Amino acid sequence: MDHYGKARREGLRIYTTALQAHEDPFLPVLESKVPDLSTLSRMSLGIITVPLSRVLGSVSPGRSKAFTKGFLPILEGGSEFAAKWDHLYESVESEGVNQPVTALEYMGYYYVIEGNKRVSVTKVMGARDIEADVTRVIPPKTEDPEVVAYYEYCDFTKETGLYPILFSRPGSYQKLLSLPGMRAGEKWTEDEILSLRKIFQYFSEAYETMLPEENRLPTGDAFLIFLTAFGYLEVRDDDLSKTRERVRLMAREFENHDGRVNLVMERANPVPAIPTIASLFHPGKVKAAFLFNRPIEDSAWNYWHNLGRLEAEEKLEGKLETGAFIVPSRSDFEETVDRLIREGYTAFFATSPVMLNSTIEPSLLHPEARFLCCSLLSQYANIRTYYIRFYEAKFLLGLAAGILSDNGKIGYIADFPIYGSPSAANAFALGARMVNPKAKIYMNWFSASWYDDQLPFEDPEIRVICNRDITAPKYDARDVGLYLRQGRRIINMATLIPRWGLFYRLISEMILKGTFNPAENKQNATNYWWGIGSQILDVAFSKRFDPYAARIIHHFSQELKEGTFTPFEGEIRDQSGALRCEADRRLTPAEILCMDYLVDNIVGSFPKEEELIESARPLVRLQGIHGELMPELSSFSWNRK
Repeated sequence: MDHYGKARREGLRIYTTALQAHEDPFLPVLESKVPDLSTLSRMSLGIITVPLSRVLGSVSPGRSKAFTKGFLPILEGGSEFAAKWDHLYESVESEGVNQPVTALEYMGYYYVIEGNKRVSVTKVMGARDIEADVTRVIPPKTEDPEVVAYYEYCDFTKETGLYPILFSRPGSYQKLLSLPGMRAGEKWTEDEILSLRKIFQYFSEAYETMLPEENRLPTGDAFLIFLTAFGYLEVRDDDLSKTRERVRLMAREFENHDGRVNLVMERANPVPAIPTIASLFHPGKVKAAFLFNRPIEDSAWNYWHNLGRLEAEEKLEGKLETGAFIVPSRSDFEETVDRLIREGYTAFFATSPVMLNSTIEPSLLHPEARFLCCSLLSQYANIRTYYIRFYEAKFLLGLAAGILSDNGKIGYIADFPIYGSPSAANAFALGARMVNPKAKIYMNWFSASWYDDQLPFEDPEIRVICNRDITAPKYDARDVGLYLRQGRRIINMATLIPRWGLFYRLISEMILKGTFNPAENKQNATNYWWGIGSQILDVAFSKRFDPYAARIIHHFSQELKEGTFTPFEGEIRDQSGALRCEADRRLTPAEILCMDYLVDNIVGSFPKEEELIESARPLVRLQGIHGELMPELSSFSWNRK
């Protein structure tokens, strides 16, 4: 069989395609890519097994023009080169590769010094790995995200020897290590290394054989999504067959998942009625399950979501049937969804951010159903997430607090140190300072182990306090919203009001009208993040509040509704004095969502995970400021200046 001729024909096809696209058709050369290559530091890694998919080119020009991209040969079939290539093919076929190639590793990828034909032959034969004597070339440290991610890779490989697992984004190794069950101690044990090696080997084999290379994410990035979706503990004992099945389930996510998130900032205009014939193909009734992670009566958050469920059901007058279900664990979640699917439920609202990971596998197993999770950080096309821009209401409460405070000392009690909390606290602080230049915001955390609800602030001069946003009938406490503290007496002044019922009604109407699927870009994850302008959020003031001062707040409320104002515009500095927003611009929605800092008139900091009460840790581990789902500005389609 003419192995060389077959490989050359494919090489010439790639060569021609590259020329037509005005691209360099030949093998990449590291010396051309990195002009100062000879001056960079080096470190020997010894003989290791490297993935052939990451062997990209040659170190020097030499024989680079004998191959096109992918190490496919393109020289004439009757040449000496072709004869040697064919002879090597026969040798590898009968005896295997009996000598490692020599290569440089740069930024996680490999470039051959000696052994180009061996790489070419083994790639053509469909091998996945090759032995190589590798020297690492170390680039200078910079703030470039690619370089930051590479240095994290170097640290990871030093600890584990797992060279095949390469991530492209900073923080990914931290996310990997934060997965439940990932590691038992500070040092990697041999069993832990072998377990992760096996899982990655099975995953990469299934992933790279099932999905076309041009349509998929880098293998390492896809692997992290895979582990986050199914859970390390759940896949740890899978065989190759089970891994293939899980990869097949996630194929749509891997193909479409370009890391971008479509932020839907406002409710859409009413959709015209569907013609009569078309309406036959859309449901006349939606059966929606509302999933709660703990009993409704035990949580003010759950209480308000349940009110929204009941309101939406009432408003739609027979077109929406709902049920409320408690699913405290991931296994409960999957079993409950399977049962409810059999009972005819077609829409699922997971009402807490901590339930996001639990939603992933059921959404893959049941693509015919609609899944939404009350969270902000989903990057899965099968799950839409929804949240409220609470920071807009907090800004208005900050204005009120600044007006009420005669000494500028204002207390602020946040709930969890997760994404969304910094923007709310910062908006509050900026609002207070807008009307009271000496305003200082003293911050405490309801979820911190040290928190004392009887005395959240020891300083008696802190008399204006903004506490938790919402309450429920089970709780008789009055220390919610914005209030004045006079000794033991609490005088309530204002509070924000979430209107989840409106959101649930509008989403249900979209499903009824058949506009839920095409309304947004299915190629990317969709996050609904509505604010005051969508009427999903409001602020209510006590009659005790000065009505003349309230005119200021009403003015800014109207501007927020119209989109002519945002709390985050003009010069903004964080607690370290670093400039976070220039005087002539406003922060983008993505920059607001991704906030992980506090502005300079806040006194306080984010508590560490070990400083939190036990019940708060799962949520913070998932969506905390340094949790598993750390967002990136580049992930959001709405990030304009």
